This record gives sequence, structure tokens and C-alpha cells, in this order.
Amino acid sequence: MLKFARSRSKMTQDQLAERLNVSTSLIAKFETNRLIPKHDTARDLDAVFDSGEMFQESAAEARAFSGELVFIRPWLEFEQRATMIRSFQPTVVPGLLQTEEYARALLRDAGTRVPDLDGAVASRLARAEILRRDDQPCRLFAVVDEAVLRRPVGSPKVMADQLHAIVQACALPNVSVTVVPASAGAYPGLNGPLALATVDGRNVGFLDDPLDGRVIEDPDRVAALEEVWEAIREYALPARPSLELIMEAAESWG
Repeated sequence: MLKFARSRSKMTQDQLAERLNVSTSLIAKFETNRLIPKHDTARDLDAVFDSGEMFQESAAEARAFSGELVFIRPWLEFEQRATMIRSFQPTVVPGLLQTEEYARALLRDAGTRVPDLDGAVASRLARAEILRRDDQPCRLFAVVDEAVLRRPVGSPKVMADQLHAIVQACALPNVSVTVVPASAGAYPGLNGPLALATVDGRNVGFLDDPLDGRVIEDPDRVAALEEVWEAIREYALPARPSLELIMEAAESWG
């Protein structure tokens, strides 16, 4: 909402920050859903854009519902600052690579408790900006199970578009996606998804489950996760065969 209002007013982040007497980085965090404006700041935003109480009400609503997502916030902070992310997903497309319609279908149909579907989708899409930022775009190395390519999420068109989007993302020099084929049988990745982020020269991990998520910072436990990651990669196809498999799956969805 803030980015839309600012763009419509033809105002840069620096100009808005100056009007509010805050840092430009704070404005950027508001626009990428990393922080919720405090009441006074939201009131000042409404004054700048002559928007009544829109920002005040939206910020209050976001704070009211933020408890459901509080467990993931520490990870999102690391993710936004990461120079490299290694992600493994055995069941769904990694969040950083999801299209709008795939994310919408997943959040709507998979039992995820979100009070604002549109806001949740927008937040997920905004996370991917780290892959295309001008200043040192984050490197992403993702491994997915072949089941991710075959499991219908949304319509066949949603799946086809999503898989084509993965292929397009791999055209970026900082993005790589490989696939563990179904023929691999049992392998360490069947224990569940994991992610590793390199931030300020150190690695942190994240484990997700149906109830919450856990950020892993203990060096020994992070090292154990890295061993699991490397074991999973051994079962994945090389880059070119992986892309060919993704493209074949995309065509199978029509």
C-alpha cells in the first residue's frame, strides 16, 4: 500500500523519508513487509498522502494479526539480509520462487491460517525481491523433490505457469534449481524441508513444520543441517537435466 501511494505521488523513498524525518531503510522495510509502522508513523503517513486513517487502520490490523506469523519473523530478517540461501523443499515450490497464483492457491487450500489472503500473497512475493536487488542480489540454490513438479496446486495452468517461472528464474546468474528424481527412492530429504542463509559471514538455519518454524543459530546444529543439505544434493540431478525435467513437467500440465 505504501509503495503504491508513494509511486502514485511520484515520490522517492528518500523524499518520503525526509518528509517523515526517518531513515530511507525504514521506508524500505515498510514497503517489503519487514516492519509495521508504529502509530505515530502511520498517522504521519496518512497526513503526507491525505489518506484519512488508512495507514493507521492498516497498521493496527497488521499488528493485531501478526501473532500468527511471529515465529517466522526472525527468519525473514535473516532472509532479507542474506547473501546466499540454500533451500530444500520436498512438497511445494520454495517461497522465493512462487508465482502469485501458485502462492494464492497454496495459502488458500493448504490449511494455512491467514487473516488476509491478499496481504499474505503480497508479502510472499515481496520476499523474492532479494533475488533481483541492485545491490548484491542474493544467491539462491534450491533443491526440490520431483513430487513438487507433479503435485497439483491450483489449476493445471497455475502449475504450468509456475514451472515455467522456475525455468525463467534459473536464467538469472544467481539462481539455481535442481531436482531429486522420483527414482531416488528414500533419501535424507524425506525428513522435511530446510533452509540455510548466509548472513554477515555466518550461516543460520530454518526448519518449518505444520505448527511453527524454528531458526537454528547454534553452530553445531547449523553444521548438522549443512551435512543434511549436502547429502540431499548428492541425490539431485545436475542443473541441465533438472531444467529439462522441470520443462517436461510444465508441458505435462498443458
